[in-house]
Parts: sequence; C-alpha cells; structure tokens
Amino acid sequence: MLTGPYPINDVDLYVTRTSPGIYILSRDGRTAAYVGRSDTDVASRIKQSSSEGYAYFWFEHATSPRDAYYKECEYYHKYNPPDNTNHPAVPSGTYWRCPIIGCPWS
Repeated sequence: MLTGPYPINDVDLYVTRTSPGIYILSRDGRTAAYVGRSDTDVASRIKQSSSEGYAYFWFEHATSPRDAYYKECEYYHKYNPPDNTNHPAVPSGTYWRCPIIGCPWS
C-alpha cells in the first residue's frame, strides 16, 4: 500500500530500508504527476527525481523487482500521470507482461 504524501526533501525520514519499490511524484501533494519504480533501491530513485520540480512523493516497498514492475503498471494505468511519456519498461533480460487486461503490453 502506498504511503504519503511526504515532502520530497524528507525521503530519508520515511524510506528507511533499501528495497525495490514504487513511487509517485507530485507537485501539489494531491495529484500524481509521475509514477516510477526502482528494482533495487526506491529511496535512491526518489532522491534522483527531487531536482525535477516535484515537491511530494508516495511510496511502497516491493517484495521483488517483478512485484515492483507489476505495481508500477497498476499505478501507471490507475493515475495516467502526465509526466510519464511511455508505459513502464520491462527490466532488461525479463519477459514480463503488463498485468492490466487490455493494455497493449499485456
């Protein structure tokens, strides 16, 4: 389950363990502007985005890179974030498909 919104400058206060995960970035703390994931360290990935004009984030730890990919797809389709120009990418070397029925990537 996603938790947040939190101020993007406070990532270390809220994301306290290194793991795969999913995140949503926002400028206003109410609407999703970007959905992303990390297959290894979600806190690090959120911090990389902190200079891109986002003020808030939500996050969720994932149990594996596959879990992170599936959840990223779910949130991408649910929120249709304007700053995502492409469907979530499948990690290199995998053949996973989007879990959302009707998606061209499923």
